[in-house]
Amino acid sequence: MAISTGSQAPFPQSCAPNKELLKPSDISIPTPTHLHENDAHYITHIPGDPAVNLLLDEVRDYLSNQLETPLLDELYDHLWLVARKSGQNIDALHRQRVKGRSIVPAEDPRLHLVWGGDKIYIKPIPVFLLDHDFWTMYLHPRMGETSAPYSQGLSQAATSAFDRSVALGFLRSYALLVPHRLDFMLAKESYLIPEDVDWLLWSSFIRHFRYLGDECVAKRYHYGQLRLSRLNWAVRIFRPQHTSTIWFYEISHWSHADFVARAILTLLFVFASVSLALSSMQVALSVPGDEPWPQGLSESGKRDMQRAFWMFSVVVSPTSGKNVPSPPKHPPNA
Repeated sequence: MAISTGSQAPFPQSCAPNKELLKPSDISIPTPTHLHENDAHYITHIPGDPAVNLLLDEVRDYLSNQLETPLLDELYDHLWLVARKSGQNIDALHRQRVKGRSIVPAEDPRLHLVWGGDKIYIKPIPVFLLDHDFWTMYLHPRMGETSAPYSQGLSQAATSAFDRSVALGFLRSYALLVPHRLDFMLAKESYLIPEDVDWLLWSSFIRHFRYLGDECVAKRYHYGQLRLSRLNWAVRIFRPQHTSTIWFYEISHWSHADFVARAILTLLFVFASVSLALSSMQVALSVPGDEPWPQGLSESGKRDMQRAFWMFSVVVSPTSGKNVPSPPKHPPNA
């Protein structure tokens, strides 16, 4: 389902959960006709963040920090190794709970829809994406993307404020995360949706993003949920430029105790396997004659195998070889 080019926002103003009206500080930004009524009802900052003025450069930088995922964009050609290429591969919030995952709100956009173990990271929906005026002024189609009369006569700066396919993909992910009333309640519990938005208003708003095709959204949202452990390996193998460390996409263990607790089963398996191999070699060394050795093995081969077993036992044994038999000086008896 493509967005109509007759409107610069993908939803009508009546469906906007945030009703604030904006008065831009930049003359290159197109202004709605309703701005000529009463300035007292307008705000001059980004909805939800009074610290950011409605200047084009400030808004562009703010949107980049809030929504863009340059690391995942750089890894895009390799993400098929990490997850199934499907923007619909997103479990609703109640399904996340069924799978035993806790919902962790995270402001970093690169963590949005990344899961690992018993948790999934989800970025709370920014208030400005719920505002009709903001879409009209800063997230309208770029030059060449629409034939709407609205885009005629606008400066290049005004029509390229930000790639709105990123915002469309982000909201499409929310349409899949929160399709039911139960999901909406879980989202409210996790502070993912502003508290003044009710279920009916949310439903009328988010339905405009539910059936967007991949051609309408940014490349990152051609994929849905991404597993953190696989992303860590992708960073180690492909060494993208936008990563802050060559070892992790995101560090999931913040103390040695957590790391050891999660690795204890693996460590026990390795210890048991080495102990079994060590015991087998010691038994082979202690048996006289050539009974343990394969038929047809030469005398020099038997001697080399015995010495290899002895050396491995000395290295691995916690007693540093004190209880390990001495190395054979003569080949086994024929």
